[in-house]
Amino acid sequence: ANILYYPQKPLATTRSMEYLNFSELPAGQNAIVAIACYSGYNQEDSIIMNQSAIDRGLFRSFLYRTYIEQQNVSASQQLETFEKPVKQLTMRTRPGTYEKLDDDGFVSPGVRVSGDDIIIGKTAPFPAPMQDNAEGGQRTKQHTRRDVSAPLRSTEAGIVDKVLVSNVDGRRTVKVRTRATKVPQIGDKFASRHGQKGTIGITYAQEDMPYTAEGLVPDLIINPHAIPSRMTVAHLIECLLSKVSATQGLEGDATPFTDVTVSEISSLLKGSGYQSRGL
Repeated sequence: ANILYYPQKPLATTRSMEYLNFSELPAGQNAIVAIACYSGYNQEDSIIMNQSAIDRGLFRSFLYRTYIEQQNVSASQQLETFEKPVKQLTMRTRPGTYEKLDDDGFVSPGVRVSGDDIIIGKTAPFPAPMQDNAEGGQRTKQHTRRDVSAPLRSTEAGIVDKVLVSNVDGRRTVKVRTRATKVPQIGDKFASRHGQKGTIGITYAQEDMPYTAEGLVPDLIINPHAIPSRMTVAHLIECLLSKVSATQGLEGDATPFTDVTVSEISSLLKGSGYQSRGL
């Protein structure tokens, strides 16, 4: 699950959003968006984002991932065991790191994990030991258990946030939740509520971004060709209404099929000292 650091209620809402209590669990942020061609790095579905805004926490989020393991019955009709595998006694150990496991087979909360670290240690019992001494990674008479541990995803890193152990029908189940901070970077995908989606093509420092006559710098820049191709006219109307809401400190009603018109919103915007179309 991804949890935003600073979720915000949208400035333009609808009646259905109020009925569904959407404002109690917002899923985005109110960004200052410029619709313009700038430097060529926002062609097609690319987005130019303000690196200074990212550094201030824009769209920063937590990534929570849960790993679940359960005691299963092995081929010898014996239960698997949560423990830190002993390499000399355990066959088929994984190439990951076992040092962060406690004796109970779990990583303590607050420990940083990364790469191929083993996050849940678990072994399965073997039948009676064999008499011959095999080589080449095969079983020997010293091997009494087989490794069935769970590693962290090789492409991820984070901190163990919580460990929960439960018991159902005599079988222990463990859930380990990891937490990682995700900062927007080139290649990340974003979308508005109207389906105007795109990936970050480049990030610029605030001093390299365009600005308005008042010195206002946008958080991100989208390409104007995205509007006619997807025909999201309501997206433009929402932009006007959100700007009116920001200037007047009110929530705008964007419910469709109402008496609100573009000319009415434009007149309110012009009354606040801005160009009637939000330019």
